[in-house]
Amino acid sequence: MENSINKTAHLERRDQEGPACQDRGGFRNHPGAAPTSGALLARRNSGSEQGNPIPAGWFGPGANPLEIDFGCHRGAFLVGMAELHPLVNFLGIERQAERVAKCNARIARLGLANALAVQGTGAQGLEFLPDGCCAVFHLYFPDPWPKRRHAARRVFQKDFLDAVRRVLAPGGTLRVMTDNEPYFLEMMELVGALWTERKWDDGRERVPTAFEAVFSKLGKTPFRACLAPAG
Repeated sequence: MENSINKTAHLERRDQEGPACQDRGGFRNHPGAAPTSGALLARRNSGSEQGNPIPAGWFGPGANPLEIDFGCHRGAFLVGMAELHPLVNFLGIERQAERVAKCNARIARLGLANALAVQGTGAQGLEFLPDGCCAVFHLYFPDPWPKRRHAARRVFQKDFLDAVRRVLAPGGTLRVMTDNEPYFLEMMELVGALWTERKWDDGRERVPTAFEAVFSKLGKTPFRACLAPAG
């Protein structure tokens, strides 16, 4: 049964991410695409170069709470949550430009003023965000890179964790979910005593991610944790 579950999840991940090589941020890039700085990609999408700026009212005093869906893929969770919670802003960050465009097209069709996807990857993909701007940071099913020689390509590294801590608002949380137990245990080891675990169920209505829905159909619960900076 375990092998069947892992095979199904692997096929689902391949279907979502497409055939290609991956960068250190853990998100796939199209074959032949030129390597581009994640920070530059994010800055371009937050300014006028792409004609799709992050609304000025999303940051600063009086702004609605902001939640980040890092690795938003095709936007199932991002868009679904934005529909459920119109008084919360949802920012998706995704490596593939094609997915970003599709997410934003869907957001526009639904007339959602509280959702947006931008392009970015790894810790660099968070550099354009102001300090303390994020109420909840979602990191769901990042590529586990299970082979030892590929471990350095995992997105959940110290520099990424430091970047997440910087953007979290006081009382903010990091929510992680994965189907890979060794990767999950590595995550928990990395956060160590610098983060504290909170109750997963925050009482809000939520939508499942695409991967989460696959596991639910198989009667399996992914490994997950809700974390807050200690101190």
